[in-house]
Amino acid sequence: MPHPATPAMISAVQTPVALTSVQPSEKGWMGRFQGRNASATLPHIIGKLQETSLVNLRNVRDGVEAQHIGNANSDAEVYMVLEAIAWEGARTGSTEFTGFVDEVVGLLGEIQEADGYLNSWGQQMQGYEHFSDAAMGHELFSGSHLLKAAIAHNRVGREDLMPIARKWADLVVANFGPGKDGYDGHPGVEGALVEFYRETGEKTYLETARAILDRRGQGRLSNGVLGPIFFQDHEPVRDALESLGHASRQQYLDASVADVLAETPGDEALRKALIARWESAHLTKLYITGGLGSRHFDESFGAPYELPASRAYAETSASVADVYVNQRLLLLTGNARYADAIEKIIYNALSAPVGKDGVTFFSSNPLQIRSRQRDEDNHRIERASWVNHATGPTSLTRLVASLGAYAATVSGKTLSIQQWFDGVIELPEQIGEGRLVIETDYPNSGVIKIRLEGTPAPGARLRMRVPSWCEKHVYNGRNALVVDGYFDQKLVEGYEAVLDFKMEPRFVFAHPRVDAVRGCRALLRGPVVYCAEGVDNPQLENLVFQTKAEVVPGAEGELPTIQVPANFRRKPQALYSRTMIAVDAEARTTTLVPYAAWGNRGTSPMRVWLPTE
Repeated sequence: MPHPATPAMISAVQTPVALTSVQPSEKGWMGRFQGRNASATLPHIIGKLQETSLVNLRNVRDGVEAQHIGNANSDAEVYMVLEAIAWEGARTGSTEFTGFVDEVVGLLGEIQEADGYLNSWGQQMQGYEHFSDAAMGHELFSGSHLLKAAIAHNRVGREDLMPIARKWADLVVANFGPGKDGYDGHPGVEGALVEFYRETGEKTYLETARAILDRRGQGRLSNGVLGPIFFQDHEPVRDALESLGHASRQQYLDASVADVLAETPGDEALRKALIARWESAHLTKLYITGGLGSRHFDESFGAPYELPASRAYAETSASVADVYVNQRLLLLTGNARYADAIEKIIYNALSAPVGKDGVTFFSSNPLQIRSRQRDEDNHRIERASWVNHATGPTSLTRLVASLGAYAATVSGKTLSIQQWFDGVIELPEQIGEGRLVIETDYPNSGVIKIRLEGTPAPGARLRMRVPSWCEKHVYNGRNALVVDGYFDQKLVEGYEAVLDFKMEPRFVFAHPRVDAVRGCRALLRGPVVYCAEGVDNPQLENLVFQTKAEVVPGAEGELPTIQVPANFRRKPQALYSRTMIAVDAEARTTTLVPYAAWGNRGTSPMRVWLPTE
C-alpha cells in the first residue's frame, strides 16, 4: 500500500518527502546500512526479545508470577521493533516479519486491561498502583512507543494495532489530560501524543501533550539518589535554557517540545528555550562523533566543555533521540545546521554502536580505550550480542529502517536534498512528474551526479545541501553561490548536475576548554571521524602524530583508511616531572580507520584524539 504523506504540521516550513518515495540503492552507503539492518540486525533483535521482553508480556497473559526481565521500559523495546518492521515493510514491501507482528499484536490485545492499561512491568507487580512510580516506572515512555508503532503500521495499511493504542492513549488523557496532574520521569509521551493527534485528528491528544509538557519542572521527581535535574524536572520547559540531566531524556523531551511547537504557532518562549537548549548541547556538550552524555553515573550531560574521551558515555539512545530533535528543528526552521547535525550523527555516533556483523552492539560509545582497560557493564570495550539498555539496539534499528525519511524535504515548489545517498527520489506532486536519480559513493567520495528523469512543474526548484565541513565545492565544474548552506537551482526538463564536495583529510582542534584533549587533534574526512586502533598501531599510547595524511582506498563497499606519520616515544617518562622528554626520532606510519568501524577486529586500544607535535 502506498505510504501516505506525513500529516502537515501547522508551523513547519518544510515537510519530509514520504519514505516510500526515497529509494536508496543497495550499492550505496545508506542502502547497505539498511540492508544489513534488515537481514541481520532486525532478526537478531527479534530473537533476543523472544528470550527477554516478550517473556514479560507472556507471563502477564499466562498469570505467571516471575521476576520481570530487564528494565521497567522493556515493553518499549518490543514497540520499537514493531515500528522498525513497519518502516522496513514500507521500504521494501517485505512481509518476512508478519508472523511476529501477528503474535505480538494478539498478545497485546489479550493482556490489555479494560481501562486501556498495558504495561508488563506494572501488571506483574502485585498491588502496584498504575502510574504511581512517576520517576522510574517508564509507563508513559513505554506506552509512547506503542503509539508510534501503531502509527507506523497504520501508515502502511495495517490497522489492528490502532485500537489497542487508542485505548491506551485515552487512558493517558483520562489520567494526565487538561485539569489533571502528573508527568513521567522519562519524557517522550508528549511527542507521541502529538503524532497520534496528527494520525487521528482528535485534539484531546494534542491538548494532553501540551498539558503534560506545561506541568514539567515542578521539582517533584527523584528516586532518592537522582534528583530533579536528572529528570529535566528542575525548571519549566520555557525557563530551562541549558541541556542538563540524563542525555537521552533531554533529547526525547526536546523532540516532544518541537512537536508541540509545530502545532502551537506563536509560543515564542517555548521556541527560544528549545533553541537555547539545542545550542547548549551542540555548541558546548557534543562529542566530535555526534555523541551526547559525558557522565557514566547518571548517563548525563556534564558541564559545558566537559567532554572526556575515555569516559564518554555517549549513549546510543541519546544519539537516536538527537536525530529526532534535529529533524524536527529542520522542518520547523529550514536551517541547514540541523541537517548537518544529523549527518554527523549518522556516519559516526549511530554507525559505531552496531558491529560489522550487524548483531553485536555498544550501549555507550567512548572515544578512547586504554591498554589493559577492563570491560565494564556500562563501558564495554567489546560489542555484545545484547545489552542491558536494549532500547539502544531497538531504537537504532527503527531509525535505520526509516533513514530514507530524513533524506529530502519539500516546501512549496522547492525540493531540498538534506542527506546524500545513492538512489532515487520520486518527485512529490508539487515538484513534478518523474524522479531524481542520484549517483554517488558518498561519504567515500564527494562527487555526486544528479539527473531528472521526468517533467518538472512550472517554477519547481532544487536545493542541494552543501555540508558545513566542506571548504571547497564545485557545481558543474565551476564555483556556485551557496545560499544558507544550499545550492539553489531551477529544476528544468533534462536537468543534470555534478557536485563535487572536496574531501581532503583535515586535523581539527577542540575548544581550549575541553581539558581532556588539549595537545591533541582529531582527523576527519568529509563527515567521517577517524580513529587509531592498537591492532594496526602497536604501542599506540606511545605515539605522537604528525599532521600529514594520505588516503588509502578501501575494499569495495568500505570507506578508505588514512595513513599518518608518527614518532614513537621509547624513553620512559616519569609520572610527574619538570621537563617533557623529547620524542625519539624513530618514525612510523600509522593507519587510521573510520570511528564507525572500530572494535571489529578484537579488543585493542583506540583513540580519536591524537597527541600531536
